[in-house]
Amino acid sequence: MRLSISKLPRPLGALLFTSFLAFQAGAASLPDGVTEAASIEGITEYRLSNGLRVLLVPDESKPSTTVNMTYLVGSRNENYGQTGMAHLLEHMLFKGTSTTRNAMGEFSRRGLQANGSTSSDRTNYFASFAANPDTLKWYLGWQADAMVNSLIAKEDLDSEMTVVRNEMESGENSPFRILMQKMQAAAYQWHSYGKNTIGARSDVENVDIGQLRAFYHEYYQPDNAVLIVAGFAVARLTWARVAQAWDEALTAAREKRGAVL
Repeated sequence: MRLSISKLPRPLGALLFTSFLAFQAGAASLPDGVTEAASIEGITEYRLSNGLRVLLVPDESKPSTTVNMTYLVGSRNENYGQTGMAHLLEHMLFKGTSTTRNAMGEFSRRGLQANGSTSSDRTNYFASFAANPDTLKWYLGWQADAMVNSLIAKEDLDSEMTVVRNEMESGENSPFRILMQKMQAAAYQWHSYGKNTIGARSDVENVDIGQLRAFYHEYYQPDNAVLIVAGFAVARLTWARVAQAWDEALTAAREKRGAVL
């Protein structure tokens, strides 16, 4: 008996069609250097040969794509005299690379809503945009470039210091943030969780640019990062294309810096 999806009730037909797409994606062979780690409720995790974890989250409910890159580094990784370094790096990555000097300006030109944040355990960079394969490919390329080629220049640090001071003073004027800071300090007296993520003013204002670059090179590595791609375009592009695009962009960025992955 032949079964036509068009003659099925709409909810059941949609379910079968979605299941067919999922089956087709699963049936496709994995590209070289990519392995599937886990798949739960439509979210699939893959691991690239360089250690990067990629989570793909297809979502047809809205015509947009969101990309989030999370580095597993935060204020807990800072040493004495280096408080605030993880947060400073978050700002510095947006100052650009040799090929993309004004990242925020490029985001605006391409219609991306982008930002970043820092906590005790992680630093993340995210962008949302109208689903478009070219925009997705460009942003993944920028993320790869920023991971290995960010300039971390002294002049950029000096110009960004005013912005960081404003954030610091905003926290100092927030009763809630002050209360949280005091509670954390009391709860974690001998652990980095007791430190304020934005750092001590004396450490931030006197940060050594060489130590900041060393912190960046140590923790901004593919095997210390998780890339999440979610939204409409993920269903239109196979996970293999997304993974391959990222792997190629990262390899190119590494070669440009003269490093070996």
